[in-house]
Amino acid sequence: MLKDAVELISFPDVAIRVNSMVNNPRMSANDIGKVIQQDPALTARLLKIANSALYGFGGRIDTVSRAVALLGGKEIRDLVLATSALKAFNVKPGLESVEVLWSHNIYCAIAARVLAKNCRKGQAESMFISGLLHDIGRLLFLSQLPELEASARSRASGRGEVGLCQAEREVIGFDHAELGGELVRTWNLPFSLEECVRFHHEPQRAEHYPLEVAIVNLAECLAHARAAMLPSNSNSRASIR
Repeated sequence: MLKDAVELISFPDVAIRVNSMVNNPRMSANDIGKVIQQDPALTARLLKIANSALYGFGGRIDTVSRAVALLGGKEIRDLVLATSALKAFNVKPGLESVEVLWSHNIYCAIAARVLAKNCRKGQAESMFISGLLHDIGRLLFLSQLPELEASARSRASGRGEVGLCQAEREVIGFDHAELGGELVRTWNLPFSLEECVRFHHEPQRAEHYPLEVAIVNLAECLAHARAAMLPSNSNSRASIR
């Protein structure tokens, strides 16, 4: 399954180029911005995030170059990789609302960043990325094994996320957290991110980054609590707000 994912779900050329440019001291914010602007959809996503309440800049950020200058090359690189990864999956409509899952990921990312800043340990920006990608295994299930994932979710109805993981192991043989961790490892992303994704339902198993994993675990609990407080007819945009 991972082999298929690596072959079928790859980062766009722009994301790969940005990743290499960030580590080159000769590249300016303007250089990086010009490359990102070659992908209009990616540009729109980055500007939307940069102008969100998450960052709280007084004036509007209307160019990617300005976003790079204000947020820093490494954070822009992480946002490019994370949003590119999430948008790379081809999920059939109807099995689950991808917008609801995207909303959950965004809220978890925001909560993880706030928690990291308040505990004054760890990197708040990297925690945002960990929260954004924590459920990437579910997207892979939905794109590659949608019927089995739907069966697992039906079996886990009313049992929460831990129940979902158990149902996934019963139906598929492994759960979305394990799959997501393996995918992050295959993509050669930071090991701290791998642990956050792999153990976000079992923070006690984290060996190297227990604080970061615990933050993502708590952030997801807050995201689910927030969703439960919304009216049943609320759309995903309301949960983002």
